[in-house]
Amino acid sequence: MEDFTPEHIVGIANGYRNMARALNELQVRRWPELTHEQHLDLNAYQNSLLNRAQDIQTLTVRPAFDKAADMAAAIREATHVAQASLKHTRNLTIALNIGAITVALASYVARANLRGIETALRELGELLVSED
Repeated sequence: MEDFTPEHIVGIANGYRNMARALNELQVRRWPELTHEQHLDLNAYQNSLLNRAQDIQTLTVRPAFDKAADMAAAIREATHVAQASLKHTRNLTIALNIGAITVALASYVARANLRGIETALRELGELLVSED
């Protein structure tokens, strides 16, 4: 088992922050289309991602995986692709699901839950493919 390196941690935390920013930009762009509950959901996703970014950088024990570098790269890539997809998606339901799954991914990473991470990455990949 390998711990995430400080570089892995910074990359993942920046991915979470960028995803929170992308969700905020989506919210601003689509403001009139969103229901009150959807606004609350988006705010919760943003807050959760920002909190996870802070948490992962301040943990005294870093998450550990068999191939930490590969895992960190997969997480960074997934958050980057999710963030980019929010800029062009027309389907609000898919956009909200992208946010929710990214939050779940961040939660699984914080607990070093390999099965949860793999599931979230797979679901996010399937959702992003269906968006194309």
